Amino acid sequence: MGITLSQLSAMTGIAQPNLSRFEAGRVDARYSTLARIARALGVKPVLCAPAVMTMSEVRGRMDEGRIRLSEHGIRVRDTEQRLAWKQSRGIDTTIERRLLG
Repeated sequence: MGITLSQLSAMTGIAQPNLSRFEAGRVDARYSTLARIARALGVKPVLCAPAVMTMSEVRGRMDEGRIRLSEHGIRVRDTEQRLAWKQSRGIDTTIERRLLG
């Protein structure tokens, strides 16, 4: 947009050193701060949510993780074994089983 931090500071009331830290990625700005900057620049703040994954993708990533762990000699329990362990200790696994299909 071609404005300096000094100009943006004057437009937003946010101290220039703080704007510099945001710009450099040394600190994260609160949403209210981002909204002030967006208003001053005449744009709408857009939040970038992480991509939504399907359960199939989640399971695939979990499988990949298990493989990596086992390659390094780290023992990984399978899902049924883990759920059986929870149940043996009186933990209700109904919802977890339903989510896992």
